[in-house]
Amino acid sequence: MHLYYLKQGTIEANPHHLVNLIHYEDAASLSVAILKKKLKNRLFLGCDNHPVSRQEIMDLVAKSGKFDPTFMGFTGTDGPLGKKLDNSKTREELGWEPKYKSFAHFLGVAS
Repeated sequence: MHLYYLKQGTIEANPHHLVNLIHYEDAASLSVAILKKKLKNRLFLGCDNHPVSRQEIMDLVAKSGKFDPTFMGFTGTDGPLGKKLDNSKTREELGWEPKYKSFAHFLGVAS
C-alpha cells in the first residue's frame, strides 16, 4: 500500500481511514498454520492487531527514511473510516503469532 501511495504522489482519499495490515509473510505463515490443523469450513482473521490510518502509514514510511519522500499527501475528506480488527481468537486457537508485530516494527521504527 505504501509503495502505491509513494508512486502516486497524491491520493484522493481520507487520510483518517483505518487500515488493518498483515505482512505477506505473516499471511502465508497463518495459512500454513490453518492447513496444518486440518480445519475445514472455518474462517480465520489475519491482521497484526495494530490498525493504522492511511496518514499514519505514510508518517511511518517518512520516519523510516527507507524511501524517497515523493508522497505529497491525501486530498480526500469523505468516506468510511474503517474498522479496528482484532484476531486474538485466531492467534489463540492456532497458536500463531505474526513475525511482524506491526507496520512500525516491519519498518524498524517501533518505539
